[in-house]
Amino acid sequence: MMESVYASLVPFVECSEFPSFLFDQIRALGINGLNIKGYGSPGLSTLEAGALCYELAKRDVSVASFMAVHNCIGMSVIEALGDEEQKSRLLPKGMTFDKVFSFALTEPENGSDASGLQTTAQKVDGGWILNGRKRWIGNATFADVIVWARNREDENRV
Repeated sequence: MMESVYASLVPFVECSEFPSFLFDQIRALGINGLNIKGYGSPGLSTLEAGALCYELAKRDVSVASFMAVHNCIGMSVIEALGDEEQKSRLLPKGMTFDKVFSFALTEPENGSDASGLQTTAQKVDGGWILNGRKRWIGNATFADVIVWARNREDENRV
């Protein structure tokens, strides 16, 4: 099955378009979730997850990058830092690609140094107001974005 995934990539490499049709094939392989525990994940070891991303990158680094961003710095952040409500609401949707995750940490002034974050978030009726600038947000053109910011109502904690 992995060979059919690779063969499907050929036309997309030429036009620099992300092959989102692969979501169905990745779902069928049962590899999404990498080393997340539960929620329909295969529960791979870190070594197995790294080997899988390595094999994907040998054919198309954009697919390996997508998997790393979606799983390792998207779903893993929710798994590690989310409360139970967030985990049960978001992780199953991430496993099926009903939600695709991105990660907005890097800022023009301080790079990816989370301790120097300048972007702020303030809860308001109906959502949040975000103030700041981000750059290099993997998957951002088609994903649900996790934005790293300082919560103004929680002593500016990240």
